[in-house]
Amino acid sequence: MQIMARFATLLFASSVIAQTATSLGTDGTSIESIPEVIVTATKYGATEEQKTPLAMTVFSADRLNSSLVTNIKDLVSLAPNVSVAQANANAEIYIRGIGSNNVFNGSDPDVTTQVDGIYIARSFAQFADFLDIQRIEVLRGPQGTLYGRNAVGGTINIISRQPTDDFEGRAQLTVGDFGLVQPQVSVSGPLVPGKLDASLSANYIRHNDFIGNVDPGHQGVGNANRGGVRGQLRFIPTNNIEATTRADWSSANERFDSYDHLLAPVAVAPLASSIVGDYTKTAIDAPQSNHTEISGISETIDAKISDTVSLKSITAYRLSRYTLSNDSDGTELTINTALQSDTSRQFSQEFNSTAKLDRFTGVVGVFYFQEHETSTIAGVVPPSVNTPAAKSFINEVQPDSHTQSVAGFAQGTYHLIDGLSVTAGIRYTADNKKLNQNYTRTSLNPATLGASFAGFPFAADFNRNFDAATPKFGIDWQATSVVLLYASATKGFKSGGTNFAASSPVNASFGPEHIWSYESGIKSDWLDHRLRVNISGFYYDYTGLQVQSLIAPGVVAIGNAASATVKGAEFEVTAKPIPALLLNANYSLLYSRYERFTNASVPSLLIPYVKSSPSYNAATNTYDATGNSLNSAPKSSFSGSAEYDVTLADGGTVFVRGDYYRQDRVFYDPSNAPILSQKPYSLVNLGIGLNSADNLWRVQLIAKNVADTHYLITVAANGLVPAGLAGAPRTVAFQVSRNW
Repeated sequence: MQIMARFATLLFASSVIAQTATSLGTDGTSIESIPEVIVTATKYGATEEQKTPLAMTVFSADRLNSSLVTNIKDLVSLAPNVSVAQANANAEIYIRGIGSNNVFNGSDPDVTTQVDGIYIARSFAQFADFLDIQRIEVLRGPQGTLYGRNAVGGTINIISRQPTDDFEGRAQLTVGDFGLVQPQVSVSGPLVPGKLDASLSANYIRHNDFIGNVDPGHQGVGNANRGGVRGQLRFIPTNNIEATTRADWSSANERFDSYDHLLAPVAVAPLASSIVGDYTKTAIDAPQSNHTEISGISETIDAKISDTVSLKSITAYRLSRYTLSNDSDGTELTINTALQSDTSRQFSQEFNSTAKLDRFTGVVGVFYFQEHETSTIAGVVPPSVNTPAAKSFINEVQPDSHTQSVAGFAQGTYHLIDGLSVTAGIRYTADNKKLNQNYTRTSLNPATLGASFAGFPFAADFNRNFDAATPKFGIDWQATSVVLLYASATKGFKSGGTNFAASSPVNASFGPEHIWSYESGIKSDWLDHRLRVNISGFYYDYTGLQVQSLIAPGVVAIGNAASATVKGAEFEVTAKPIPALLLNANYSLLYSRYERFTNASVPSLLIPYVKSSPSYNAATNTYDATGNSLNSAPKSSFSGSAEYDVTLADGGTVFVRGDYYRQDRVFYDPSNAPILSQKPYSLVNLGIGLNSADNLWRVQLIAKNVADTHYLITVAANGLVPAGLAGAPRTVAFQVSRNW
């Protein structure tokens, strides 16, 4: 591959951001080398990241805090080959071009999120703010054996900070422009020393609208008004047993930015048309709000059976719900309005056992998951200057779905000789999905008010089973104490699902996705651990991609693309040339294409932009996307950071930090129509701060997107014209922290 041939020339121009808090150099100490990171990604227990044969990026809580990273959306500019789009309240996470815009009832994400080992089923719950975390592990590539449950693109592991047996506390206040106020507090300590520890943390964030509304008398969008709490109890009855109980609750009531930025004028809406291309403004007449509530409780029990065998149980129940209203036409006129609500109740149970012998380390386990999800999705298209009364209607679909999944998995690593190991694993997954649906479309024409359209109401009851075996094979060689070489072949599987807006049995369900990933890489440290160089190259053979297209208000097509390939490389380097300076950069190359996708559905709004293409079939309203790029897959992206520390006479430390991110053009539709894309853009963040000599006080000033770059994080054609959702503008914040 040409991509692989460029490894050598790009080796020293790229890097990874994977360090603990101390590696940032902002704690007043002089660090000569880059410290090691401890991870739990393999489920074998704690391992050193540089000796773990997986492509991953790890972020400590301090690293995230220093860049004002509050949730998964902010990881885009830090982690290689990660993109995050959004559909109303729902996250659309992509890693290495693998992700899905099919995020509603009856479907599942391609990139999974795990919080303390608990699978988060609903994509809107993936946007929950980080709260009192220890670290985040971003695992790139299919995780079909150990994590399973639809992790065809990768997994984001969020690991909480454990309650401590010594009293610790932290209070932090962040204030900034747009009226930003964000207090955070956490406290941890013993209730019964040596036996029972507890922690409690809370977070709240509010700021004013990022996007102003030029329609007089109506509010803007893009504000924040959300918060959450979490409590943990850690019980240690004996030296060999540890049980951790966790409970969390969060709520948000916000005016969200949706597809509010028109990419083409609308003749009947002069106000909205006047701001086309200005992503800092919108012109909407309907209230646009979202209320989300997420809660859960879990119990994790770790038992050490012997010096070589341990058992773990993870039991969890989660409740997630949201209700939103959306001005889906994006103009000052009442043309299209959408209303949505969703409630998900999930229960999961995992048991696993780990063995660590002289030459063998392995894990075996079982996993059970069930979810009941109910939704109401309505689209209102009243008579207007754009819609004749005879064509006005209201859609309402009420999908009620049940999912049950059972899996067994095993993976082991055998050390053939010192430094050389082979890994083999397999997971078998059996899923059952049921959908009970009631879809109505009635007239809003005053002459026929309430009359049903032909083919409606449509009621259906579907029941489908999906299963797959997903193996993994790997080999790794610890060539020296600081150089690891590895290669692997891994299969991923994402279950099929049901179309929440199906209006006929033909399009009521869709098949599963399968992916084979072939990957090799090197992890290395040089110059007495002052230079870290990691390189990975990968090739994906992808079949059955699930693609959702919003054809028109209330009309959704979900189908399986025939096949696709993805290949790429990631170069990651961390350097500490002198104790006061830390440099990071990473460079990613990504080449993705549909190998065969001859019948991609075309939204009605996109027809004017593709009808002249020989790939467009007017008779079937489909597009031959064969050879086109996958969604949210930039051909290249780069991020870099530098931090310099100055030690003061009193022992305190002043630090200065800069972050830079750039990505190539990305497309948001299989047609690769330019109007449904985001051109290349760059972001710059800057920070300066002070740590006290005793490490109890910290203050910093942070500016994000200092050039005030205007860009879109997602684009769709489901209103009157193609429209997008804007990225955050320039923001400046001052933060003060106190530790105890």
